[in-house]
This record gives sequence, C-alpha cells and structure tokens, in this order.
Amino acid sequence: RVSILSDHVHGALRMLEPDTRLHVYDADRDVVDNFNCTSRGRYPVSHFWDTEEPKLLACETTRIRAASSEAGGPGVAAPPAAAKEAADEGKEGEEGKDDEGKDGEDKSASEAQKQFIRTKQGDAAPTESEMEVLTLFVTTDFGVLMQDAFPLEAPFQALIGVQVPRLYFAGTKENEESGAGAGGAFGNGPFVMHRVLQDFIGLEDVDVDTRAALLDFSYYLTIGNMDEAHRAVKLIRNPSVWENMAHMCVKTKRLDVAEVCLGNMGHARGAAAVRLAKQEAEPEACIAAVAIQLGLIHDADRLYRECGRYDLLNQLYQASGFWDRALDVAETKDRIHLKTTHHHYAMHLEAIGDINGAVKHFELADTHRTEVPRMLFDLSQVSRDPKVLSKLEEYIAHSSDPELIKWWAGYCESIGQYDKARHFYHRAQNYFSLVRIACFNREIPRAKNIVEETNNAAAAYYLARYLEGMTEVQEAINYYAQSGCYNHAIRLAKNFGLDSELMSYAIKSRPSLMVECAVYFESKGEFEKAVQLYQKGGDIPKALDLCFKAGSQGRTSMFEVLKNIANDLDDQTSPQTVARCAEFFIEHGQFEKAVQLFMTGKRYVRAIDLCMQHKVKLTDEMVEGLTPPKETPPEGTSAADAAAMEEERLETLRALAKACKKQGAFQLACKKFTQAGDRVKAMKCLLKSGDTKNITYYANVSRNREIYVLAANYLQSLDWQNDPKTMKDIVLFYTKAKAWEQLSTFFDSYAQMEIDEYRDYEKALEALKKAATYMVKARTPDKEHLLANLQQRIYHIEQFVTARLNAKDDPAAMVRICHALLEQQDVESALRVGDCFALLIEFYHGQKNYDAAYKRTTT
Repeated sequence: RVSILSDHVHGALRMLEPDTRLHVYDADRDVVDNFNCTSRGRYPVSHFWDTEEPKLLACETTRIRAASSEAGGPGVAAPPAAAKEAADEGKEGEEGKDDEGKDGEDKSASEAQKQFIRTKQGDAAPTESEMEVLTLFVTTDFGVLMQDAFPLEAPFQALIGVQVPRLYFAGTKENEESGAGAGGAFGNGPFVMHRVLQDFIGLEDVDVDTRAALLDFSYYLTIGNMDEAHRAVKLIRNPSVWENMAHMCVKTKRLDVAEVCLGNMGHARGAAAVRLAKQEAEPEACIAAVAIQLGLIHDADRLYRECGRYDLLNQLYQASGFWDRALDVAETKDRIHLKTTHHHYAMHLEAIGDINGAVKHFELADTHRTEVPRMLFDLSQVSRDPKVLSKLEEYIAHSSDPELIKWWAGYCESIGQYDKARHFYHRAQNYFSLVRIACFNREIPRAKNIVEETNNAAAAYYLARYLEGMTEVQEAINYYAQSGCYNHAIRLAKNFGLDSELMSYAIKSRPSLMVECAVYFESKGEFEKAVQLYQKGGDIPKALDLCFKAGSQGRTSMFEVLKNIANDLDDQTSPQTVARCAEFFIEHGQFEKAVQLFMTGKRYVRAIDLCMQHKVKLTDEMVEGLTPPKETPPEGTSAADAAAMEEERLETLRALAKACKKQGAFQLACKKFTQAGDRVKAMKCLLKSGDTKNITYYANVSRNREIYVLAANYLQSLDWQNDPKTMKDIVLFYTKAKAWEQLSTFFDSYAQMEIDEYRDYEKALEALKKAATYMVKARTPDKEHLLANLQQRIYHIEQFVTARLNAKDDPAAMVRICHALLEQQDVESALRVGDCFALLIEFYHGQKNYDAAYKRTTT
C-alpha cells in the first residue's frame, strides 16, 4: 500500500491549498481509498505506517483556519460542531505522556474521572487543539477507518512514527518531572518522546501474541464487530483490556458483551447491577447501568436522555451530588418525582448542616409538617441549645399549617404549658383538644361554651363522656346527641327510663338501633312506637306482624299505621309480606289498596280477579302496573317451561283485557288484547270505542283479513255517502281482505243510494257494473244467481239511461223503450217505475197530448 498527501493548485499564481484527504493506493485491488478530514475541520500534514502492522497508519492533522475559508479556498470549511465533539473525545481519551511508571488501572480510570468532570461542568466543550493525531486502520474490505483521535499538545510537537504499542513524537522536555522518555541527549530538546496507544494502556510490555490479539481487538472494535473483538482477547486476563472493551460496549450498546467484560474484570458489584438493570424495558437504560458502574457518568447521562428515562437520570444526578441538575430534570422532565427530589435534597442539606435550605426544600416537598419539627427538635436535643427550640417555635408561630400548629400545641401540653397549648389548639381549630384540656382542669363551663360555640362533634362527644362519668345523665344525653353518637344517648335513655328522649333519638339513629329500640317499646306495650321504628329500621315483616297483632286486639289506630307501611312497600319487599298485608286490606274492605299491594307483589291474576269481583276501577296506571313484563327465561330453562311461562303471561294479559272491556275501557282492552296477540278481539274492542281514526289506523297496521272486514263493516255504519274518504277506506279494506262479495254488495248499495237519493242512474249504472265485476271474483255458493240478478238490473238501467238520452233526439225510441221497460215484471228491482212514467208524462205534456199524459198518471 502507498499513502499520499496532495495539494490543490488554484489560479494563475498557482496558489497551493492542502487537500483535506489522505489517499491510500491498494496495489492488490488497484484502487485508491481515501480518508477525508473535512468533517473534523482539518487537513493532514504528515503520516506514517507501522512497519510491523501493515494495516495501522498514523496521521497528523492541523485545523483549517477560518481565514482560509474567508479567502475563498475551495473545499475547505471551518470545523463543524461534530469535529469539535470528536476532538473533545480525542482529548478525553489522551493518557499521560510516557506514564510507564504508573499502574495501568490508574491510567484507565482517567476516562471515568474526565467524564465525571465533564458532567459536573455541564458538558462544556474544551478549547479545540490546533494539531490532532489520528490512528487509522487501512483495510481491504472497509477502506480507511479512524481508530482513535487525540489532540497534539505540549510537550509533543510533531508525529515522527508509529510502532505498536506506541506513537513517537518530537518534543521538548519542559521540566524534570515530565513523564516523557528521552533519546539520550541533554538540554531542552528536541527529544524523541512516545505515547501508548489507547487500547494498550497498561499493557505496553506484553508478548508478541498478546500484542497481536490486542491489535485485532482494537481493529474489530473499530469496524463494530464486538463478537470478533471478544474472541480476539478472550484468553487475555488483564483487567485493563476488559475494561477498555467494556467502555466500547457502552459506546456500541452491547449489553451481552459488557456482562462478559465485567465478569472478566472481577467487577461483582457491576455484574449484579446489570442483572437488576435488565428488568428495565429500554436497552439504553441497561447500558447506562453498565456505564455508571464503569464511572462513565457522561455516557450514562446521554443514554438516559436517549431513551427518555428521566427518572433514572434524576437518580443518577442525586447519587452523583449534582442536585441542581436533579432539580432541573425533575422540574422539566420528571415532575412525578419532583417532591421526592426536593425531599432527598433537603435530607442532604440537613446532613451537611444547611438547616435553612433543608427547611425550604422540605416545604417544597410538602413533607415539612413532620420533617421540619423532627429535624429542629432532634437538633435541639443533640446540641442542648434552647435557641434551636425557640427557632422551631418561631417557625411554627409564623406557619398557617394546622398540622404543624397542632403538633406544637401537643408538645406544649405534654410539658405542662397549658395556656400556650390552648393558644395553638385554638389556632389549629382543634376544639376537641381544647375541651379535653378544659375537662382535665375541671373547667366545665369553659368546655360547654366551646362545644356550644363550635358545634364540634368530637368535642361534644368528649364532654358527654366526661359528664356521664360525673352522672350528669340528662346533659350527657344531650351532648351525645349533639355529637351524632345516638347509640350512647339511647343507651343512657334506656338505662334511666327516659322514653321521650329515647324515641326522638332512635328515629335519628342507624337501622339496627331503631330495631333495638322497637323491641324495647314492644316489650312495654307501646305498639305504635314499636311499629314506626320497625318500619324505619327496615324490618317490615315484624312491623306488619305487630300491626296484625294489635289490630286483632281491637286497636283501630293501627289501621292507619298499616296504611303508611303499605305505602312504603315496593318490588324488593318479600311477596309473602305483601300478600299478608293485601289480605288484611281485603278483610277490611280496602279493595283498591289490596289491588295496589297485589300489583307490588306481582300477583297479577289475583289483583285482576279482585278488580272484577269488587268493581275496582282500572286506571291507566293500574293497567300498566298489572301488565306482566316480558322476561327472558333463566339460563338452563327448557323450551317447554319457557313456553309455559310465556303462555301464563299471555293468559294474564287476556284476563286484564277482559276486565278492561267489562269496565268499558275499550281502548285499554284493545291495547292488552294486542299485547296478548289477539288482534281480532282487540279490533272488536276498538270498534266499541267508536274511535274511527284509531280503527282505521289499527286496521292498516294489523294487515289481517278479518280485521279489514271488521273495519270496513264499521265504516259502512257511518255517513259514508257524504264522506269520500270513508268510502275510499271501505273499498280499500274490502279489497285488501279480498272480500269480493261484501265489496260487490257495497257497490250494489251505493248504486241503490244513487237511484233513491239522487236519481242518478248513470252513477248507479257504473256502481252496478263494479258490483258485477267483483261478484265475478266472489266464491259464494249462489254466485251465479246473484250475478244474473246484477246483469238483469244493469240491462234495465242501461235501457232507461238510453231512453233518457233519446228523449230529445228520438222521442219515438224513448217511448218504445219506456213501454218495453214497464211491461217487464222485475223492472222495479232495477229502477223506480215512477221515473219511467215521469219521463213519458213529461214527453206527452211537451207534445200537448194532455189525454195521453193524463192517461199515464192514472195507469
């Protein structure tokens, strides 16, 4: 391989500008590879091959000056931020110059120290070095790859060669303590100095095989093949090698290889930390745990930010002592742990003696109610300084937090300072403690005033207990009631026979106490009070039993009580209880109330029978209440049982519909028959209601032949002659029912009406023709006879209509037709004979043939 540096020539003056690329000619492939330093903001000035390792190349570069860029040098730019970052990393990777006398582990620890410093300083970028040295691997498969970079700083001046594991420089010896090796001359230089390659720190004097393995290790790390890198050094036991590899695992995020590295380093704590970190879902968080164990705080910071685990980043800052950063992260990214962070910081400040700061952050953490008194009180006990306790009192005095004030009041009470305790208890509005102190000091009037003014339940209860101990029973009962502890008030009232107070407090107490008091009143024969309490306490069966018992003894007042109980019964009440109550009302003639109870108990048939027997009026609400709901059969019910349940429901609906029909509630009966599926009976009920609009609507929606016929028959009973819509509905219903005989009869009636009422034989003729048309479709046994009769009538009317038309144009034909009609025996079934005579008389009168006209009038 041949490496080449070149210059660009510009303009007529042939100005030279250094090329930013390092060219390498590979004779085996006949290809020129290059490495461009532009991304680092530099250009190469010298380069050297390792004579023993043909793939290792060292290159010295210098920074491109901004002035060159301004001068218009093509292809050269000021160094970007990426170049600065790379330069920083190179500088951080620099080890001590010729520190062969130091322990290798101390050298490798410098990386962690520098990362800690970088993190502490806020990741500030150091000043960029003018010169930089790059170590490169020249490969057939991957081209030219950068292995490492570090700034060239004093005492080094220029790169002069490379031989694994060292780089050689020309330099000056600045002082006697310098760690650089000398070439044997005296004075201030120049000297030949060397520096160990990054991956060989602590392993400068290993044998040839180990050196080759380390070089392969470095090469595979450079190309990113961690598996081959691990295989290259797996037989090496030097912890420094494995630590370097662990550092690279952090860079490449290889957790599996990092575990092996920690194991070979003997880093038991780190291995345990990694096992715990595997519980985290994010791979970056696991790698960050490795970085922390290696002391790579800056890398851990970066990794936590990459995966968004600001909670772990917060913990890292706290553990590293970077409290400002921890608070900033908690404030902006990890607010769920903001108060926890303030609390931990306050504990830290307490440990270092910053009491004021600790108080501030305990308050921000919202833990000051317990932590600040603890801290200041413990400090006063340790220091025996009364000023510290005064400071605590001053802090609480200026606070408005009730818990703090209550705590201090309790402390003052514990040391006998009752006046001060009262003051702080009053500030905290802790009236219970004020009453307790007053009772302790036997200041009963003061305690009563506090209870009356504040109406505090706890204070009233404490005072009641105190008065009970002093046998002040009546006052104790009152204060128990004021505190809401009715059980104690009831207990005292029962023990001392105060029944009036007992009843008033029992009504306000919980159900179990109501029942207990009901038993007490029952034992004393006060049934009204007992029933009321049983009812309020939820023991309805017991209340009813007592009502029945008292009623059997002739106590009529219990009847009203029972009515009140019945009003409270609902569908959650036991059916047996409801039935007993209903039977009681039946015995006393309260049938409507009994029906209501049977409805509540879902005994629908019994309720309907009661309405039928005793003529209890069925209202809309009662009918809906007596309608059994359509329920889904329970799971596992057989088809036969389900069918039986449905039939029972339908039978109940039919019984309810009959009851409504009997009471004249025809529309309700129609509704219930419809729900029972018997639409014909429903229609018959609706017909009795006379609601034409609903009858028409019901017939239209039912789509039943019999219902259509019923509706049409009903409409014929109306004044359909003067209502075209009704007539249209009649025809429509008969047509939908295919009742051709009835439809034919209707048109026959219509024709007769036109003749009788209006003498309109033309319309009558048209109606009879329709009647004949529909009679053809009919299936009646005497169809032929009826049809023949219709045809005969149609013929007669047609003849008469023809005669009327010929009255002016052909009178002779008219006279002939009329005489022929009058001679027919059954002509009167088709038309009115008088109309025929009238036509003849009118004609003869017009001809002034009065004798003939008179003769027709007397015929």
